[in-house]
Parts: sequence; C-alpha cells; structure tokens
Amino acid sequence: MSEDMLKVVVFGALNAGKTTFVEKLSGQKLFLKGEYENITTSFDFVQMEQGNFLIHLFASPGHRRFSFMWDTLATGMDGAILLIDSTVGITPVDHELIKFILNYDVPYVIAVNKNDICSLEPTNVRKELDISDEIPVINTSAIINQNLVNVLDSLIQTIAEKNIV
Repeated sequence: MSEDMLKVVVFGALNAGKTTFVEKLSGQKLFLKGEYENITTSFDFVQMEQGNFLIHLFASPGHRRFSFMWDTLATGMDGAILLIDSTVGITPVDHELIKFILNYDVPYVIAVNKNDICSLEPTNVRKELDISDEIPVINTSAIINQNLVNVLDSLIQTIAEKNIV
C-alpha cells in the first residue's frame, strides 16, 4: 500500500496525447471521457500506485477555450508534466503552459510525445522554452508506452529531492 499521495497534473496543447499518456501510463481505460469530435472537453483522472506513492493523475484539456480549468486542476498539485507534441513542435500554448507551471513553483518534467513519428532534441526544447539543464526532458510515445514510467519516476524523484531540501 502507498505511504504518501501525490497530485500530478499533465498539461499540454491540443492533441499532444494527454489522454493516451494517462491511460497507457496507468494501464487503465478512462470510464468517462468528455470528448467532442476527438477534443477532450473535461479533465482526465486516474489513481495509480508508483513506488511508495498513490498518484492522483490528472490531465487537463488541451484546447485553449478550456484554459479556465488549469487553475482548478493545478491547485494543490505536487508536480506537473508538460506534454509536447513533437509532430508540431513547441507551440504558443506550450510557452504559456510552462509559464503557468513555473508560477506554481512545483517540480516538473517535460515529456516530448509522439517520438514514434518524429523527435525533438531535448537541448532544442530546453533552449526554446528557456529552461535549465536540471529540468528533465524525455522523449516519449504514449501510443507505444515508450518512457512513460521514466517520466513519472523522474518527476517523483524531483518532488522527493525538493521536499528533502
């Protein structure tokens, strides 16, 4: 059984793969999906265990019109994952989301998704988003479950290190 609970929120632009990321990482199909024409219109939520933690894993809707939900989802979060769609590159929404996450002063990692189609170099992602080398940037593919556990483990480690200091 888990010792501690962590709230983790996955943010990303439209079609970055947040719902697939949450489903594949957790090994659970979401029972309720708020979707309209393949656009998530609600937030995703699953519970899963990872290490000694019970993870409450949320994913935000990616469409800009649902950005009003970001603050609600971010309240009380212990860490964040910014999911970037490598097939479109870094978008204005990604820039907005990184600033949003930084305002919450929580540990975060960058997951560059859809690596099975094309990839972005982590150094280029860091440069474009103006983030330090200490922030993990991990190429992933949610559809084939590539590096998803590494993303979560990296975030958990970063959260643990922050809480020790």
